[in-house]
Amino acid sequence: MESKSKLKRDLLSKDIRIKRKAVRQLFETEEHWVLELFKKLLSDNDIWFQSKALNAYKRYAANKEHLHDLIQTKNQSCQRVAAELLQKIPDESAAEILIKSKDSQTKKNAAKCLVRKEKWRHSFLEDESPIIRAVGIEHTENDEILIETLDDEHPLPVLSSISKIKLKNLKIKEPEIKRLLERDHERITASISDIILDSFPHLFQQLIQKSNEKILSDIAIKIHGNKEFYVKVKEHAPHLLPRVLRNQNEMNALEFRLNCIFDENLDSQIRAKLIEQFPQKNHQYSANLEVLSTHEDDLIRITTNNLLDSFETTSG
Repeated sequence: MESKSKLKRDLLSKDIRIKRKAVRQLFETEEHWVLELFKKLLSDNDIWFQSKALNAYKRYAANKEHLHDLIQTKNQSCQRVAAELLQKIPDESAAEILIKSKDSQTKKNAAKCLVRKEKWRHSFLEDESPIIRAVGIEHTENDEILIETLDDEHPLPVLSSISKIKLKNLKIKEPEIKRLLERDHERITASISDIILDSFPHLFQQLIQKSNEKILSDIAIKIHGNKEFYVKVKEHAPHLLPRVLRNQNEMNALEFRLNCIFDENLDSQIRAKLIEQFPQKNHQYSANLEVLSTHEDDLIRITTNNLLDSFETTSG
């Protein structure tokens, strides 16, 4: 290993090969002084050397002086790393600087550091920044404030409040749920879908109307394996059944699929889709389905016969 003085000289070399070799050698040592040399690279004109210096600080930083090395560059990337390091190197003075950053992730990590102290928590709840309000909500134990925050003008504190309410097993009343749905915000709608399924199934159709493809997929995943939710979907949003039951092969799901397939009150297109998706390895159900092979509805009859043919092929 080269000496510290030799590595220091090489880092100042105009020969890019020598300079890069010195960086690689610095990473091979575990000496505490490596950041003294990497510090100079934080402001290097070459982005490669900047990124290596940031990696070194992520790896070796151990005290608040190292945080302030990053902060003093006034470089957004450096300050973002400093804010990340606050989780393992808590420093109030550094966090107070970083919380003023325009970068949302830097601001959030700085707030997470400061909120550990009681004196910051109350002010965060009333801060003009929704990012900071959201962090404040994550750390409040006041149930009334959590419910009130559901009406915050910005979605971030609202989402934090919903998460904390779920964590504490608090109840959200129907008027609040309706207001949240009316906001027509993708992440908010997704976050309350399980609450609606569980406590307000009569609002499920409205939930579906407010949901895009991503939310519908999320809802389907949340419902997987839960027979009680399957029933609610069938009652309030039957067109979602093929999506919910797709690739669900456990006994509860298979029995429920059969129940829906034989339900003459369901739309034939939904029933046909459920038949089409039937797991082809489950040959034991062929006798159950045989009766539909002569069904008067063309779509159901054709789809059933295609499935029965596939049973014969895979069993053979």
